[in-house]
Amino acid sequence: MNLTEAEIKKRLQDLRNLEMLHEKARERVNNLEQENRKLREKVKTLEEENNFLKRTIEGVNFELEQVKIKLFGKKPTVNRILRKKEKKGRDIFSYHRPIPENATETRSHPVNECAHCHGLLKQKSIRVFYEEDIPLPIQKVILKHEVEVGYCALCRRQSSGMPVPSKKSVLGEQVKKYVCTLSIGNRLSHSQIQEHLKDIFNLNLSIGEIGNILKTEANNLRPTYGALQQSVISQIGTHYDETGWNVQKEEQGKFAWVAVGTDNNDTVFSLGRSRGKGNIDDIGKGKIGISDDYGAYRNSFAEHQLCWAHPQRKLRDMAESNEIERGKKAHCTRVYDMFSSLYRRIRTSVGDSISPYLKRKYRTDFDSVSEHHALDPTPLSKIKAALRKNKEKYFTFLKHPGIPIDNNKAERCLRHLVIKRRTSFGSKTQRGAETTSILASVILSLKWNDPKNWLQKYLKLGT
Repeated sequence: MNLTEAEIKKRLQDLRNLEMLHEKARERVNNLEQENRKLREKVKTLEEENNFLKRTIEGVNFELEQVKIKLFGKKPTVNRILRKKEKKGRDIFSYHRPIPENATETRSHPVNECAHCHGLLKQKSIRVFYEEDIPLPIQKVILKHEVEVGYCALCRRQSSGMPVPSKKSVLGEQVKKYVCTLSIGNRLSHSQIQEHLKDIFNLNLSIGEIGNILKTEANNLRPTYGALQQSVISQIGTHYDETGWNVQKEEQGKFAWVAVGTDNNDTVFSLGRSRGKGNIDDIGKGKIGISDDYGAYRNSFAEHQLCWAHPQRKLRDMAESNEIERGKKAHCTRVYDMFSSLYRRIRTSVGDSISPYLKRKYRTDFDSVSEHHALDPTPLSKIKAALRKNKEKYFTFLKHPGIPIDNNKAERCLRHLVIKRRTSFGSKTQRGAETTSILASVILSLKWNDPKNWLQKYLKLGT
């Protein structure tokens, strides 16, 4: 078939148009591919930013939840309610008081005839019971001293039967000891001590007198306080912890530190301090430090045992949190159960000789708990990273028998101070904080070491 010249020109024109359109289409395709590549890169960046923001928001929401719990308290979860043992039904006859060891007075109550028909009684026996009571009202003792004073003709000096104070009326030593006991042992504020002495003994003391009594008694007990420091740091291990203690006229800080030994209940407090590392040097460094993972304790001891109870509480809070999505929350619960099981097994074996197999088993289980997982939320990732970083410090107890694996002993010691802080609101001055440090260390050490006879021992101190 022969094409005419007009048809050939038309077909050539169409071909040139197609080539031109193809070239523009190819150019448009290249532009779209480049735009698509840029968009994909942008989407990837946005996804990374979104994941980062989600993790950040997840962590912030969890921290906010912990702050709310700390401020407003926490309702018990259903699981905790189910696990809680039901209290047995109790009445006035179910409780039995402990039988006193020594009777102050013995009273006989004979019976010769029947209380109903006044008949003669036979087969009589004696039944013993004890009645504990206190004498009321308690009367204060007022001792009038008549001191004879004379002058020596030879040396021209005055002599007296006993030292005569500058004031006409003074307080006895037992009142001063009792004021210190009320302040520290019973956690009363100055105004509460003042009211108590007025109501019970009709004894009038001013707030200034109470402060002077506490300061003078603390100065007398400084040697005992120094001996307690040496006792605490010379034991196998030493527990350390800190809490808030407000000082109105702050000079050094608004925190209270505590150190308590593992062998007995000797305890040293240091109030009105900062949270800095130097406070550990002031309170005394033990051979093996037992504490939480607070930064001030790092590299402060020759050997360091980290507390297992702190990560367990954090894992429990995550397992019970309402700010973590369901899938991740189930994963957090599994991790918490694994760590709690390991913690419980170790606690039951501490104090006994642990076999090499159990030592390897504990370390292997610890690695399984702290291993990174894709479902780890941000707070859990931080906890696991800290566990992996400080793994050896969590197993110091394997090298030193007698070292506990938690810091609960120091926390129990601080609880007494925390309750006193709620009534007295801390100290007014730095000197007041130092006074409370000495008195609390001496009195509470005596009380916790010998709960029955601590008061008698304290009355003999500093006299």
